[in-house]
Amino acid sequence: MSAIFTYLLRCKPIFSLIWIFVSLHCYAQEISNRQIDEVKVTGFSNEHFMAGLKVKKIDSTTLARFQYQTLADFLQYQSPITFKSYGNGQLTSISFRGTSAMHTAVLWNGLNINNPMAGQTDFSTVPLLGFDQMAIQYGSAASCVGSDAVGGSILLGSVPQWKKPGVNLTVGGQYGSFDNYNGQIGLRFVSNTKNGLQLSGKTLLYGSMYNNHFSETERTDNIGRTYQIEPSETAQKGLIQDLYLKQQNGNLLSLNIWLTDNKLSIQPDIIDYREITQTKASRFLSSYQFGNTNVKMSFVKDIIDYGTGDFSAPSHSETDRYIARAEHEISYKKANSRWNTNIKIGGEFVHYVAHVDGYDSGAISENRQDIFALIRNQFTDKLTASLNLRQAFSNRYQAPFTPSLGIEYLLLSAKKSQMAVTGNVARSYRLPTLNERYWKTLGNPNIQPESGFNKEVGINWKQVISEELNTSLGVNAYHNLIDNWTYWNPDKGYRVENLQQVLTKGFEVTGNIKYLKGKMLAGITTTYAYTHVSQQKMYAAYTEDIIGKQMIYVPLHTVSGTAYVGKGNWTLNFQGLYNSERYITFDHSGRPFPPYFILNATISGKIYVGKTQANLLFQMNNLTDTVYPSVKKKAMPGRGFSLGLVFNI
Repeated sequence: MSAIFTYLLRCKPIFSLIWIFVSLHCYAQEISNRQIDEVKVTGFSNEHFMAGLKVKKIDSTTLARFQYQTLADFLQYQSPITFKSYGNGQLTSISFRGTSAMHTAVLWNGLNINNPMAGQTDFSTVPLLGFDQMAIQYGSAASCVGSDAVGGSILLGSVPQWKKPGVNLTVGGQYGSFDNYNGQIGLRFVSNTKNGLQLSGKTLLYGSMYNNHFSETERTDNIGRTYQIEPSETAQKGLIQDLYLKQQNGNLLSLNIWLTDNKLSIQPDIIDYREITQTKASRFLSSYQFGNTNVKMSFVKDIIDYGTGDFSAPSHSETDRYIARAEHEISYKKANSRWNTNIKIGGEFVHYVAHVDGYDSGAISENRQDIFALIRNQFTDKLTASLNLRQAFSNRYQAPFTPSLGIEYLLLSAKKSQMAVTGNVARSYRLPTLNERYWKTLGNPNIQPESGFNKEVGINWKQVISEELNTSLGVNAYHNLIDNWTYWNPDKGYRVENLQQVLTKGFEVTGNIKYLKGKMLAGITTTYAYTHVSQQKMYAAYTEDIIGKQMIYVPLHTVSGTAYVGKGNWTLNFQGLYNSERYITFDHSGRPFPPYFILNATISGKIYVGKTQANLLFQMNNLTDTVYPSVKKKAMPGRGFSLGLVFNI
């Protein structure tokens, strides 16, 4: 298989894709007369074809336990992902395996929601309570996901419920230290009609207010360093609407809507120094699944308004995306054998229209397309492999061809023990953002897509110690070289160029132990990550001092974990996070941010008010009152408490 991968890399991408589609067409004709198992497409992601990659799924119980956290707050304790935050409720960007915020794809029901102007998602604006399922995918998965999945991807999904017809109303609120508020009201329903149709849906309205108002204007850490506290207010609100109509023959029509409005005010009480940024997003996704074919149409509008003072004449940026996508999956299972093949082919078309004050001309339009072929083959009970191919197209630049090859092999399979080894090699890419291409003076119309080559291996062990106790251990190592990394070059007035070559490499160790007996449960999950990311290519004389050195804001060592114990309806949960020192200058000349440790605790349980069930959540954040910065040398929040109550009617 490695020979096939090498051959595909050497071939012209378009001819390779034509070859694979012709092969798939012939193969589909060949197996049409054999046994074909019906494939039910129940999700919007392609996790099934990610053989050899590390994918961590988050269960619904865990999501419910931390439902008032933002996605940033939640992820940093569940994985070795690091975040750069400007403060409570302010811009929070992700760094996945040492890459930048633009190298993580964030998918909502299969739709990439990264802002096309900036190329990233503000994780402080994504509430955890809006989703039914989540998965964290590590490493390059561009062949399955598309652009931006260079360091990893976050997969968010909505799931219809069919089993219990009726209506469920959810009303809840949370109040916390520093006058922080959260609120929600939601409705779920399932209805069966006489003609066999089933209707399922969810409506959720949510809102929050984050305040950074303190009596003190600065805080000092335990080694005497002082950090500023910048007053700010953030108001967030949103609507999530999911509708599903299932026919008797299993065909499914769905509509997913997600509207957001986030307003951040820095120095809100002083008009002369006030800065206001308001971001809005309107996301509409419709899908029709008939048999093994899925057709999707979507529209996304992203708006950013930035202004100072009274916000009377803000700078306005608006981007519309019109998206069409189609995919078809076939499956073949050889009689009297474990041989099982799944093939998914498809394509996507995206039309962009942008009206941005910072661009040279009025309206900017651009078309992007891609086609893909995903193949998963289970050869035996022990061996599974996937070969995935994707080619993106644009009339403005040539995107790289991105194949991937993944293998999973079961070394040990006993009644109480299982050990598997995994491996994956993959090309990845990131298409230029609209700002990188069209921003006045600083943008570069000739900017090219970034191209990465990721290799990783892993070993995973699971052990059942007893009927009540089981444990697991996983180790993954990776090496990801990224070419044409874009850089806003200060030597040319911060004009963006494809200058850097960056290497990110490291390993992750994840351990888990669970105990469950009757109504008693307990468990510990912890992850250690070593992440080294450095620039490899010198593009100017002064860059010789930064070659091979750890890049800014990325800790070399990260430890995160959760521990919980529960009985009956009550659970006590602890979250811990340690980050080693982080450099704030490329040449390491400045003093780095010191290492820090944060400890949180949550008590959750069910109570009854009359016949109405309610979920109680009491959170204690930063119990040690650690003073630490994230970026800009500004202190993050200290010790705080919050109390939440959610009624289910």
